[in-house]
Amino acid sequence: MKVTVLVPVYNRERFVGEAIESVLGQDFADFELLLVDDGSCDRTPEILREYEGRDARIRIVTSEVNEGIPRALNRGLEHARGEYIARLDSDDLMMPGRLAAQVDVLDAQRDVVLVSTAYDIIDEHGAHLGRFDETLPSEVIRYLLGFTNIIGGGGQVMFRNDGTRYSTEFPSSEDYELWVRLSQRGPIVAIPMIGMKKRQHENDSLKQYGRNKRANWTSIMRRALEPILKRVPLDEEIDALITIWRHDGRRGAGPVADRVMREAFLHFRREHPGLARTFRRRIARQWVESARRARWRGDNAEAVQFLLRAGRSFCVGT
Repeated sequence: MKVTVLVPVYNRERFVGEAIESVLGQDFADFELLLVDDGSCDRTPEILREYEGRDARIRIVTSEVNEGIPRALNRGLEHARGEYIARLDSDDLMMPGRLAAQVDVLDAQRDVVLVSTAYDIIDEHGAHLGRFDETLPSEVIRYLLGFTNIIGGGGQVMFRNDGTRYSTEFPSSEDYELWVRLSQRGPIVAIPMIGMKKRQHENDSLKQYGRNKRANWTSIMRRALEPILKRVPLDEEIDALITIWRHDGRRGAGPVADRVMREAFLHFRREHPGLARTFRRRIARQWVESARRARWRGDNAEAVQFLLRAGRSFCVGT
């Protein structure tokens, strides 16, 4: 079997049917759909059983209690039979053609460890809210993972079923931790297609675990940055990067974040001189976005400083 589509499910009676249908509608047929019911107590188990009875490609793994996303994913990985693992969350939608496109990359490039896509963001009713698109070279992705989760949400990826497991150390940030770990083993490829519709609603994981996110990001970013900077990053440096890349509204982070990003760029330019302009352009875009948000908050002085840093980001070695 080529692909296991792995979907953890917990109390998703409103959305899981649409998620399942989006997988069954793929034009790539050599897959199993592995649904991990993580102790649901609404109508989710009944809905899963109904679908299991309709299509032989569907398998259900059940936990008697809710163990959380990382453990549910690892439980599924223990039962996965596919050569590759494609992820989807139970409130999201897989877009047509995604499985075939990702399989083609992993088949053709044996050193690639992860294939991601862009994705659209929708609300609970399916209305379009925005788009996440970071289709960048793999070398740039590896460096930018030190600043933020540049891959984005976990439901649009495919990776090899080679014993990889999610860490249970960072509930709700297990995807980011895995991307960093895999990036240190081989290339991550982002293909230019919309592979998923990611749903935002009142019970999504970002809202459920938001208070834990910053502590998770700090630990994961430290692991990503240390091999890039060739030193241990300071807490104040990571705090500043989170402010600029996650837009938490804290003031005064610009100089420290700028210093760290320039340091990272110098290492990047030595390793990948042909991609230096691409790296600088992405950094400049981040400063522009930070300036826009600062101005929206009414902090015009900081917005001006951010715009100046955006301009200087194009200057090699400065």
